[in-house]
Amino acid sequence: MEEQLTLLEGVLDEYREISGQGKVTQKEAIITRVTWKFVTMHHENDIEATKKLQNSVKNWLNNWSWELTDKEEYFQKTNWFTVFTSENADQIKEETQKLTEVAPSSPVYVQYW
Repeated sequence: MEEQLTLLEGVLDEYREISGQGKVTQKEAIITRVTWKFVTMHHENDIEATKKLQNSVKNWLNNWSWELTDKEEYFQKTNWFTVFTSENADQIKEETQKLTEVAPSSPVYVQYW
């Protein structure tokens, strides 16, 4: 496990710096390279396990590639819509229930919000 984490952290800076045209292909190449290093470390020949591992590598790199420089980047930025909906949530819920028979827990409810 430690050697896998070391390998992932070793490519993280390279993964973060990818930008521009062809970035998806470049990121996929890094994911494939890391996945195959994991496979050769553990001598796994199971295709399904390799696919799951590749997804795990991709998720880890995507999650850790975001650099947060300050609190403002971490927290959701406030805009007029989020302020309005949070302050008027009860009234919006009442009006929505008056206009439609859709239950608040229904996925369709969101379009009436």
